[in-house]
Amino acid sequence: MYPYYYQAPQPPFEETHYYYDPYEAERQQQAQQSQQQQSYQQLLNVLMSSIIGEATAVDFYTRLAKEAPNEYSRKVLLDAAKDEKTHLQLFTRLYTSITGKQPNYKIRPVKIQNFRQSLFEAYEDELADYEKYRDAYLMTQDPTIRDTFFRPFSDEIKHATKFSYLLNAR
Repeated sequence: MYPYYYQAPQPPFEETHYYYDPYEAERQQQAQQSQQQQSYQQLLNVLMSSIIGEATAVDFYTRLAKEAPNEYSRKVLLDAAKDEKTHLQLFTRLYTSITGKQPNYKIRPVKIQNFRQSLFEAYEDELADYEKYRDAYLMTQDPTIRDTFFRPFSDEIKHATKFSYLLNAR
């Protein structure tokens, strides 16, 4: 035996007890169903707020385009309104396919104070919508839902960029 080697004491053997719980599978299934229902309700809430937001944006951008100081600003706003209308159709189609019924909603028209202030509000809304749609896109693995949110979230950042340009143009 070599004096430089030391064998550490081994921990005592711990006996592991296993038991069968006949209700564990049922509890896990109920927890999973509850989580799915929460995700489903969360998706419907996001869709409904998106539908209202897009319908409001179509109205707002169309009215704001009439106040535009130049043709380029008017064109940017009308193009954004056209995109928002497409998003509204996408979200409405998804909502209808999930629930089996058309969404029921009303919009509150955004008050236009002056062109620049209203354009700034539109810019901030576009950034907020970009984040909301990106999060909804990342929330699911369902390809239909992801495809529905992909175009709007990429368009919203495009609109924010163009609105930022208009705000900073002299």
